[in-house]
Amino acid sequence: MENENFDLDYEIEKAMEKAESIDKYKKIIRIALGKWLKNLQSGQIKLDKVSDLKILIEADLMLKDIEN
Repeated sequence: MENENFDLDYEIEKAMEKAESIDKYKKIIRIALGKWLKNLQSGQIKLDKVSDLKILIEADLMLKDIEN
């Protein structure tokens, strides 16, 4: 019984650490995306090719997958 409680506590701790890491990643991504969008709007970054759009879409899908 005591071993089961230890295992449960360990699993809860690991799940909380993972959730905290994901929250940190999301914050970093939001900041980076904000800077990227400013650069896109100012013309420093250009979407010239279909591959540029493809990369952007794939990144968006990846971020949505992380959120779930």
